[in-house]
Amino acid sequence: MEELHTTVVIDAPAFVVWNIIADFPKYPEWNPFILKINGELKINSRLEMEIKLANEKIVHDEFVVLDAETEREIAWGGKNGGNLFGVEHRLTIQPLAHNRVTFLQTARFGGDIVSLIARNLHPLLAKQLESMNMALKQRAEQSWKESPSGSNNNSSS
Repeated sequence: MEELHTTVVIDAPAFVVWNIIADFPKYPEWNPFILKINGELKINSRLEMEIKLANEKIVHDEFVVLDAETEREIAWGGKNGGNLFGVEHRLTIQPLAHNRVTFLQTARFGGDIVSLIARNLHPLLAKQLESMNMALKQRAEQSWKESPSGSNNNSSS
């Protein structure tokens, strides 16, 4: 099994970040990596996704929701070609002090062909995960600043 992790610190509380990552219909507004998600955020529900790879190729794929814990984590996964290739993608929110969080993305890959493609897959996927992290950070921090709670909090700093 191969793993890839990316993190970003976001100056907004967990509920703000959660409201963005759990709002699948709005992904096209902000997410440069996962362009579209259709489906419900319920365990075992199917998700249809449109994903933009680092080489600009658009891929359509289906996944199943593995975990959905409000303000903490969303996970989905799927397999292609039986045991040839499988993926699990986790979006994790880790609260920090004073309305800040660490947002962690974990992508796990398994299957018969992973060792053959991992070297090429890692840099391409890391770039896309990082671009998603930065877009989420920008959207969450802007949303928090524009909220009554966030603007009150920012004026006292």
